[in-house]
Amino acid sequence: MSICFLSLETSKVFNQLILNHLSKEGYQGLSVSNLLIFPYLENENNLSISKLAKKLNQSRQATHKSINRLCELSYITLSQEKNKKEKIINLDKKGKALLEEANFFIESLQNQLEKVVGKKELFDFIQNQNIIFDYLNSKLD
Repeated sequence: MSICFLSLETSKVFNQLILNHLSKEGYQGLSVSNLLIFPYLENENNLSISKLAKKLNQSRQATHKSINRLCELSYITLSQEKNKKEKIINLDKKGKALLEEANFFIESLQNQLEKVVGKKELFDFIQNQNIIFDYLNSKLD
């Protein structure tokens, strides 16, 4: 399996595990595509829908669909800055709680993986993933 395909498949499995856990914890109505939005909201302030669409490599229409769904479910709200056309995405209380639960679950998975592959090996893997990401990202410039 190529590194590209393996990374993609690993990400899909992680996302599905996170979604399954969140669903068991009462966070209903979400899809994997909805779930992908939360890390960007956690790591960036004043994120507009169009900027998020670029980060997700999605059309603005697809991103709007996910955003509207998350608004309906009360995970996020939208605000508009004065004199600006773009709407800004804001995490609501429920969205912040979801992120907290997801991060707790991810940490738990990471602890389980440390037992499977070893703490140092997992640390090295994460370091190497960051190096690969940075290298590949530099090729986009």
